[in-house]
Amino acid sequence: MAIAQGGSAASQLPAVDQYDVNKYIISPLFMGGDYMNYMDIMPNIKGQTKIDHFGKLDKSTLDFNDGEFASSASTPFSAVTISPKRMEMEHEFRANSLFGRIKGQLMRANTDFDNIDGSVVKKALLEIIGNAAKADFNRQLWLNSTHTANAGSDHLAPGVHYGSYDGIFALCGKTLDAAQQLIATDIANVTSGSALNQATGSTNSALNILDGLYAAATPELRESQMVFFVSGDIADSYAAYLAGTGYAAAGFGALVSGAPMTYKGVPVVVRRDWDKYIVADSSDGDGGSDGSVINGAGHASTSKSNTHRAVLTAQNAFIVGTDFSETQVEQWYSLDAKAYRFRVSYMVGAALADKSLAVVYTPAALRTS
Repeated sequence: MAIAQGGSAASQLPAVDQYDVNKYIISPLFMGGDYMNYMDIMPNIKGQTKIDHFGKLDKSTLDFNDGEFASSASTPFSAVTISPKRMEMEHEFRANSLFGRIKGQLMRANTDFDNIDGSVVKKALLEIIGNAAKADFNRQLWLNSTHTANAGSDHLAPGVHYGSYDGIFALCGKTLDAAQQLIATDIANVTSGSALNQATGSTNSALNILDGLYAAATPELRESQMVFFVSGDIADSYAAYLAGTGYAAAGFGALVSGAPMTYKGVPVVVRRDWDKYIVADSSDGDGGSDGSVINGAGHASTSKSNTHRAVLTAQNAFIVGTDFSETQVEQWYSLDAKAYRFRVSYMVGAALADKSLAVVYTPAALRTS
């Protein structure tokens, strides 16, 4: 753990220690959020780590045997490797800009401005930094991919904002069998490059996507505590279908009471940030025009319309690793730039425990290399 502060104005910045970093930045990244509750978080990954997965024992009970021990079943066993990558966020604020942001945080917290101590200012400061780090973390954990460009086709190199490590969609592409990777042509009433429909009957696009994922789920997955993760446009299309049911059952809970949506009893977690980043970043950020940097979004001419994607998985099927003790925060005032500068670094890696525990849908096929 490294804490660095410098510059003649550094004494005006609250002191930060390991506890503060973990409480306000790292813990919200890995322990907070609606979707992290469904992940298996490993907080003490020091480097490349092999993780064992034991399946369910089966067919090991037979007639009573008077003789010697005779096991009739093998232990279902698999192992995956998680390779964490050190990530780093850097940002700077001009003094007046930083003051305005901290003031806004304090006003929202109804702080007594006649009695502000250093801990209050530190909390506001670290929450600003933590929120910025969390936005990048959420984007990269799902959409990152280390695939390379295939010139003239539908994928470009992901670049610095998406290529650091394989996120969850890329892991699905590299891990799952072909039958567990669905694309637009596998789903009725869904077309790559076109928006999802808002039909209120069985032709509803989102209904067909959810049903296709459920139908492709392995027996092992269906026996687990499942969860859907879907883009915002899938959620909106599905909401239109639920409205068409006359506000019955799940439709009433989701649209009237604000309860989470479900499909066949499985919770549906909505990730609207996917839509935002696919629209903003799907065409090549490095100046090309022949594909998408986001894995599974398809050709550049259609990728901005291909925001719809989803994953059906099980609780703790995806493993996310970090090392709380190796997080770093540095802060200092730069006299040259006349700005407060901040640097946050942490380790992160992800893996799928077993390939039977997920099904994925993307409009175009996921690149694996």
